[in-house]
Amino acid sequence: MNTSLPQASGDPPDDRLRSPIWHFTHPLALALTAVLWTLLVLFSLWTQREQLNRTAQELARIDAIANLRKDMAIRKWATDVGGVFIRENLAPDIDMLSENERLFGVRSTGDVFKLVSLTSMHILLGIQKVGNAEYGSKERLTSLQALNRDNAPDEWEHDALKKLEAGSQIVAEAMPKTKGHGLMRVMIPMRMDEECLQCHRNTLIPVGGLRGAAAVSVDLNTYWSAQEPAWRTIRYWHVGIWSGGLIFIFTYWYFLRRRARELTAHAAEQQEHAAALHRHKLRLEESEARLRELAAFLETVREGERTRIARELHDELGQALTALRLDLGWLRGKSGGTPLAERVGAALGVVEQSIVSLRRISEDLRPAMLDSLGLVAAIEHHAARFSQRSGIVCEVATNREEFELPDDLATAIFRIVQEALTNIARHADARTAMITVDEIATGIRVEIADDGKGFDVASRTTRFGLLGMRERIAMLGGQLEIESAATTGTHIRVWLPQRQEPQP
Repeated sequence: MNTSLPQASGDPPDDRLRSPIWHFTHPLALALTAVLWTLLVLFSLWTQREQLNRTAQELARIDAIANLRKDMAIRKWATDVGGVFIRENLAPDIDMLSENERLFGVRSTGDVFKLVSLTSMHILLGIQKVGNAEYGSKERLTSLQALNRDNAPDEWEHDALKKLEAGSQIVAEAMPKTKGHGLMRVMIPMRMDEECLQCHRNTLIPVGGLRGAAAVSVDLNTYWSAQEPAWRTIRYWHVGIWSGGLIFIFTYWYFLRRRARELTAHAAEQQEHAAALHRHKLRLEESEARLRELAAFLETVREGERTRIARELHDELGQALTALRLDLGWLRGKSGGTPLAERVGAALGVVEQSIVSLRRISEDLRPAMLDSLGLVAAIEHHAARFSQRSGIVCEVATNREEFELPDDLATAIFRIVQEALTNIARHADARTAMITVDEIATGIRVEIADDGKGFDVASRTTRFGLLGMRERIAMLGGQLEIESAATTGTHIRVWLPQRQEPQP
């Protein structure tokens, strides 16, 4: 396991130590973020440029419509006043005015001059001529039935006239050019009035019908030049925002990268601590396993020693006491009614009491019935003796007449029952106790219950009896569950895995 800390100037040595934010601190992530930020700024700059273009086009459209409407207003005024007289030598297209009315005037100096009347149409043509020459706008009159070839519509004007015929009041469109910003072309309708019927009677256009239109083309470069300072300011702002954004991105990336290194180092330290903790845990588990093996070995030795002592007490001391009792009985018979007979009788009583005590001690050390008659008989015998000594009614229930168990397992079950009954006699102040031993599919289930005083299971008070019971059960791989309450007594449940007796 690699638990070394990552270097501060490079990638961590192990992917498992990487912080989740480490992937965002890669130089490629920084480059990608910078590219995305640049594209975002460029997109914003493009949208601002398009907005300025639309603003310039809208201003040009408004100015063009205003100029055309102004010209139409002058034309209407001239129509309402019946025309205007000007000096003949200043009139435009004098050939077109051959049929117009003329007047002669005399100055106070005696000079004679000629005046010629101009119709509203002539006035409109003159205004358009001056505007085209002086201001760069291109105004003209056109019609689908133009009498003058010069007024014939081009392709755009033809389409616009069709739209006006369809009912549109104004047609405006920005026309792109290969150079510059293009043109704004606007057209408004000219309706047939009674004055125009004299010249356009052969067109068969009724009064109020579309006779033609006034069109104007405005160069958008003029309007764009007016917005050049705003466009320059927008570019400067975007350059500043772009530069500031790059500085912020780099700064944030730098601190994020440093934070990722700190988190990675912290993760490596935690991993090292976890590895050390795992090693200590393994050592502790190994120590516990060895202690449990040692406890099992000591328990086996202790049971063997108990068995040996119980056998020696029964075989040697028991036989000696039995022989002594027989000899004392013979001696009492020979003594008759003498005072010696009383002393022999008292000694005989002591010997018999010693024999009873010897049997009890031998049974406590290792019940002979456990080896001769089996587990069920040993538990029943011990429960009967327990009831006799303590006065507590003790019942035993099993689902088998006898259990074929290994010696260590049978001994453990008997010792658990023995320890539980000892605790009941010492602490429970119970009236009844119940022992249940059942063989189930997964092992042996043992339950000991009483109706006495319970205790606090969660209390940290050391109870060596229960501690020994837990250790004995743990050595055999079993489970222990204790339920206890002040009013319902104590209920101990034990489960032990069943192992087959090895064949000799």
